[in-house]
Amino acid sequence: MGAPKQRWTSEEEGALRTGVAKHGVGNWRTILNDPELGPILCSRSNVDLKDKWRNMNVTVTASSSRDKARSTVKKTRAAPKNNDNSAAISTITSDADDEIVDVKPIASVSSEAWNASNSKKSHSRLDNIIMEAIKNLNEPAGSHRTTIANYIEEQYWPPNDFDHLLSAKLKDLAASGKLLKVNRKYRIAPSSPRLEGRTPKMVLLEDVQREPVKVGSDASKNLTRSQVDAELARMASMTPEAAAAAAARAVAEAEAIMAEAEAAAREAEVAEAEAQAAQAFAEAALLTLKNRNAVKLV
Repeated sequence: MGAPKQRWTSEEEGALRTGVAKHGVGNWRTILNDPELGPILCSRSNVDLKDKWRNMNVTVTASSSRDKARSTVKKTRAAPKNNDNSAAISTITSDADDEIVDVKPIASVSSEAWNASNSKKSHSRLDNIIMEAIKNLNEPAGSHRTTIANYIEEQYWPPNDFDHLLSAKLKDLAASGKLLKVNRKYRIAPSSPRLEGRTPKMVLLEDVQREPVKVGSDASKNLTRSQVDAELARMASMTPEAAAAAAARAVAEAEAIMAEAEAAAREAEVAEAEAQAAQAFAEAALLTLKNRNAVKLV
């Protein structure tokens, strides 16, 4: 959805550098909402800013390493070709070769660290990042997997298969009792003495019974007439590009909400079917028990 991606202009790159220097790395939404930088970056999303900043850092790192290696090679060629200095020339050339071999893009190093599934260190690091995300989000009912993924993507540079790794790790943490999953949301399990002797499933059942089903959450708040008028006035003052970007973001958010609603509806249908099956089983068992008692009386 939205307009096709366009090539980054020098003005947009400059605005991105200014925004990072002003607000810091990872605060992409804050940069987009900046009154000075927002109009310049109106056609970009927070994901676009994150990817562009990563590519810019990779390019700068690789080019600076190549320049450093070239300057070292030039020094080698400019040195006198005497037998007394041959050992020094050999050492300088060897250092330059080693530096070129060791140069790795930031994204490559990050991907290797995340994909080392057999390393206990990488597993514990991903555990800590997930715990950090849930703790900093600090949502009373827990955080949805999509919310956790968005937080981590804004703060770090995960690999391409991050969604698969995150889903598997969330399941492991929930199974081990470190996280509680209630209504498709995760929160950190309380470590208190009252949990001793009880399994995570027992705690989860209690949480489900205590937490009421909320119909019409904060996402469906009613807007007052003044708020609607203010929003219309703001949209009227937008440039065509800013209006198109805002419309694209609104459509994307609406699609995400619809997808979550459809998934919740499917889960509700499955739960209802399971409840009906359990009720039918209970009725059949009760009928069988009555028949046996009747036979004994006869």
